[in-house]
Amino acid sequence: MSLRILFTAYVLRPLRALALIALIVTGLIILATLFPLLPMRSREQVMQRWSQALLYIVGIRLRIVGDLPRSAALIVANHVSWADPFVLIACSPVHFVAKAEIRSWPVFGWLAAQAGTIFIQRERARDVHKVTQSFTAALQSGRSVGMFPESTTTNGKQLLPFKPPLFQVALDANVACQPVALRYEHDAVAWIDNMGFLSSIWRIMAVPQIPVVATYCAPVVPNSQMHRRDLAVASEAAIASVLHQSAPPIPLEI
Repeated sequence: MSLRILFTAYVLRPLRALALIALIVTGLIILATLFPLLPMRSREQVMQRWSQALLYIVGIRLRIVGDLPRSAALIVANHVSWADPFVLIACSPVHFVAKAEIRSWPVFGWLAAQAGTIFIQRERARDVHKVTQSFTAALQSGRSVGMFPESTTTNGKQLLPFKPPLFQVALDANVACQPVALRYEHDAVAWIDNMGFLSSIWRIMAVPQIPVVATYCAPVVPNSQMHRRDLAVASEAAIASVLHQSAPPIPLEI
């Protein structure tokens, strides 16, 4: 084991943990005091800076490839880690839909809720309808929204079929669908096999640095002849191409 790895695990990791606690406390104070007084654009900027700080503290180094969206868009990305939403927010302000169980995460679940995350029970049609309405309203007001259409995380070496239902919001709001391919250059970020949230953070902080590349593909612009499945297929193909992975077939909707 190299001296750098030993230094990171036994010296730098505890320092990172202390810095992370300080960042979380700062975030809680800001959410409790400043957030209610700030306009939406300022809230988004605060969340972007906070996310950038979070990534830096835990050792994730972000590189952006491609053009960021200049107007409201539906941001869709492959899903590897709990860090994915923070990576995308660090690139450009975006509001997310997330699995309902994330709301129960210690501290981070509350932070996500206060930042405007919408939590969903994906098996419940009523929840999907509620999110569709909320996201369409956000897009029409000029705010980007994001989702992970695989609906769960992978090890980063494969894609799961993209689920089409929430792609409907791009059609309803008449905005572009922006595929983003996320590629981490270390396996420590993979959040799979019922791995605990805190244990995942601890594992990541033991690595000296973890580069992540966020590649913004060409946006998929909807038209009146398109179905939401068409947007899902095009987005999945664009991300698969960047990651050099196969695009799994998306079943037809009933």
